[in-house]
Amino acid sequence: MALVDRVNQLLVWLLPWTWYLLRIALRLAFITVNNLYVIPAHFVWLLCLQPVRILRPELFWRLEGIMFKWLLAQVGYWGYSAGYQMYECGEDISHTYSDEAIVIVNHQSTADVATLMAALQHKGPVVRRMMWIMDYIFLYSNFGWCAWAHGDFFLQQGQQYREVMLKLLKDHLKTRYLNRNHQWIILFPEGGFLRKRRERSQKYAKKHNLPVLQHVALPRIGAMKTILDNAGPPLAQRNGPLQENGAVHSEGQHIKWIVDITIAYQNGRPLDIQTLMSAWRTPYPTTLHYRYFPISEVLRDEEGLTKWLYKRFEEKEELLSHFYSTGQFPPGTTRPGTKTTDKAVEVTFSPWWMLSIHLFYLCSTALQWYTVSTMLQWVS
Repeated sequence: MALVDRVNQLLVWLLPWTWYLLRIALRLAFITVNNLYVIPAHFVWLLCLQPVRILRPELFWRLEGIMFKWLLAQVGYWGYSAGYQMYECGEDISHTYSDEAIVIVNHQSTADVATLMAALQHKGPVVRRMMWIMDYIFLYSNFGWCAWAHGDFFLQQGQQYREVMLKLLKDHLKTRYLNRNHQWIILFPEGGFLRKRRERSQKYAKKHNLPVLQHVALPRIGAMKTILDNAGPPLAQRNGPLQENGAVHSEGQHIKWIVDITIAYQNGRPLDIQTLMSAWRTPYPTTLHYRYFPISEVLRDEEGLTKWLYKRFEEKEELLSHFYSTGQFPPGTTRPGTKTTDKAVEVTFSPWWMLSIHLFYLCSTALQWYTVSTMLQWVS
C-alpha cells in the first residue's frame, strides 16, 4: 500500500506539470505552424497585387494595409488567448484615428510591441496606416520582412550610427511614409528597454541636474525632431508646395497630433514576447493610458522640443508611480474639455474574427500550393 500511495502522490504531482508543459508545447507548435502558412501567403498576395500597385497605388496600399492589420492581429492575440488581459484608460483619442500623428510610448520589454498590436486593432484605420520605428534586429525576423514590405523603419542603435540613421529616417519619411499615405508613426523615444537604459539615464540626469526617473528613462529627441522637421506642419509658406527643410508635404498631410501611450504592467513586472507565446507565467493584466497633444503645443527647436519631451516623460513617471502604488492610473485630466475614461476598459478580441483571419490565410496557402502543383504538372 505504501508503494501505491507513493505512486498516487507522484501522479498528483506530475499531472499538473505534464499539462503545463504540454500546453506550452502546443502553443509554440501552433505559433510556428501559423507563421509557416501566414508569412508566405502574405508575400504571395503582395506579389499578385503588383499590377494593382502600378495602376492604382492607393488601392494597393489599402489592401496591403488590411492584410498587415490581420498579421498584427494574430501577434496581438497571443497574449489574449493565454489569458493576459489588457485594459485601457485615459483621454479619448478617437478624433486622432484618421489623422497623422506621432505616438510616443515607454519601452520596457519585447511585449510592448505585441501589446500595441493588440490595443490598436479596434482604433479605426490606425493599424493598417501606421509606420513603426523599431530596432534593426527585428528586420531579420519573419515579422521584420512583413514590416519592411509595409514601409516600417529599422533603427540601428549606438552613438556611432546616429547621424547616418537620422539621414536614412529623413529619406524614409519622403519615400515611404508620405508616398504610402501612412498616418501614425510609432516611436519609443527612450531608445531601448528600461532595464538597459535606466542606469545611464539616471547618471545623465544627475550630471545635468534633471529629474532622476525610476519607471522610465529620459527620452532621446533625434528621431522625433527628424519626423517633425520632415513630416510636421510647415513653418512657412514658400513658392509652390509647402516645404520645410527639404520635405515636400501633400496638401494637409502632415503630423497633427502627438499621442502619448503609457504601458503599465502589474507590479512593474513586464511581460515579454516569450511569455505571450508560451503562456508559462500566471496571467496578469496590462494597462495602457492614453493622452494626446495638438502639434501646435509642441516646440520645434531642439532645446524647446527636448524640454517638452522631457516633461512628458516626467509625467509618465508620475503616472506609473501612482499605478504601481494603487493598481490604477490617476483619474481625470488637467486639460479642460477633454473626454476621459477613468475606469479601465478591457480590450477584447472576437474569436470568430480571428478564426476568419486564420481561414483566409489557410485557404490562401492551399490555393497557392494547388496553383503551383497544377502549373508544375502542366509544364511536365
